[in-house]
Amino acid sequence: MSSYLVIDTEVIDEDAFAEFVVKIYDAAIAEGGTFIVRGSDLDVIEGDWTPQRLVIMSFDSDDGAGEFVRSTAYTALEELRLRAVRSKVVVAAGYNG
Repeated sequence: MSSYLVIDTEVIDEDAFAEFVVKIYDAAIAEGGTFIVRGSDLDVIEGDWTPQRLVIMSFDSDDGAGEFVRSTAYTALEELRLRAVRSKVVVAAGYNG
Protein backbone atom coordinates (compact mmCIF):
# COMPACT_ATOMS: atom_id res chain seq x y z
CA MET A 1 0.00 0.00 0.00
CA SER A 2 1.16 3.56 -0.66
CA SER A 3 1.44 6.49 1.69
CA TYR A 4 1.17 10.17 0.89
CA LEU A 5 2.62 13.42 2.11
CA VAL A 6 0.24 16.39 1.75
CA ILE A 7 1.70 19.84 2.33
CA ASP A 8 -0.11 23.18 2.39
CA THR A 9 2.60 25.82 2.00
CA GLU A 10 2.82 29.58 2.38
CA VAL A 11 6.04 31.01 0.93
CA ILE A 12 7.57 33.61 3.27
CA ASP A 13 11.00 34.08 1.64
CA GLU A 14 11.18 33.72 -2.15
CA ASP A 15 14.99 33.38 -2.29
CA ALA A 16 15.10 30.71 0.41
CA PHE A 17 12.13 28.99 -1.24
CA ALA A 18 13.90 28.82 -4.60
CA GLU A 19 16.82 27.05 -2.93
CA PHE A 20 14.54 24.81 -0.85
CA VAL A 21 12.48 23.64 -3.86
CA VAL A 22 15.55 22.19 -5.57
CA LYS A 23 16.86 20.51 -2.44
CA ILE A 24 13.54 19.05 -1.26
CA TYR A 25 12.80 17.72 -4.75
CA ASP A 26 16.16 15.93 -4.89
CA ALA A 27 15.72 14.59 -1.33
CA ALA A 28 12.20 13.28 -2.00
CA ILE A 29 13.19 11.56 -5.25
CA ALA A 30 16.24 9.99 -3.57
CA GLU A 31 13.97 8.61 -0.83
CA GLY A 32 11.52 7.08 -3.33
CA GLY A 33 8.95 9.88 -3.47
CA THR A 34 6.94 10.83 -6.53
CA PHE A 35 5.40 14.28 -6.87
CA ILE A 36 1.73 14.11 -7.81
CA VAL A 37 0.80 17.76 -7.22
CA ARG A 38 3.20 20.66 -6.89
CA GLY A 39 2.02 24.21 -7.37
CA SER A 40 -0.43 27.01 -6.84
CA ASP A 41 -2.95 26.43 -9.64
CA LEU A 42 -5.77 25.50 -7.26
CA ASP A 43 -9.55 25.76 -7.42
CA VAL A 44 -11.13 25.64 -3.96
CA ILE A 45 -14.58 24.12 -4.40
CA GLU A 46 -15.91 23.95 -0.87
CA GLY A 47 -14.99 25.04 2.64
CA ASP A 48 -12.63 27.66 3.99
CA TRP A 49 -9.34 25.92 3.19
CA THR A 50 -7.36 28.22 0.90
CA PRO A 51 -3.89 26.80 0.35
CA GLN A 52 -1.43 29.04 -1.47
CA ARG A 53 0.69 26.14 -2.72
CA LEU A 54 -0.16 22.47 -2.47
CA VAL A 55 2.26 19.57 -2.68
CA ILE A 56 1.24 15.92 -2.70
CA MET A 57 3.92 13.23 -2.79
CA SER A 58 3.38 9.50 -3.11
CA PHE A 59 5.60 6.82 -1.56
CA ASP A 60 5.36 3.11 -2.38
CA SER A 61 5.33 1.72 1.15
CA ASP A 62 2.85 1.97 4.03
CA ASP A 63 5.13 4.28 6.00
CA GLY A 64 7.26 5.70 3.19
CA ALA A 65 5.91 9.23 3.69
CA GLY A 66 6.45 9.03 7.45
CA GLU A 67 9.94 7.62 6.95
CA PHE A 68 10.74 10.49 4.59
CA VAL A 69 9.76 13.25 7.05
CA ARG A 70 11.92 11.53 9.70
CA SER A 71 14.84 10.96 7.30
CA THR A 72 18.17 12.77 7.43
CA ALA A 73 17.50 14.02 3.89
CA TYR A 74 14.37 15.86 5.10
CA THR A 75 15.48 16.95 8.56
CA ALA A 76 18.76 18.35 7.19
CA LEU A 77 16.65 20.94 5.34
CA GLU A 78 14.75 22.12 8.43
CA GLU A 79 16.55 25.46 8.88
CA LEU A 80 16.12 26.33 5.20
CA ARG A 81 12.51 25.13 5.20
CA LEU A 82 11.61 27.27 8.22
CA ARG A 83 13.13 30.34 6.53
CA ALA A 84 11.37 29.62 3.25
CA VAL A 85 7.85 28.53 4.16
CA ARG A 86 5.12 28.09 6.74
CA SER A 87 3.63 24.67 6.19
CA LYS A 88 0.92 22.32 7.34
CA VAL A 89 2.01 18.74 6.72
CA VAL A 90 -0.06 15.56 6.81
CA VAL A 91 1.05 11.97 6.28
CA ALA A 92 -1.79 9.79 5.00
CA ALA A 93 -2.07 6.07 4.38
CA GLY A 94 -3.25 4.99 0.96
CA TYR A 95 -6.65 3.34 0.58
CA ASN A 96 -6.53 -0.42 0.64
CA GLY A 97 -10.13 -1.18 -0.22
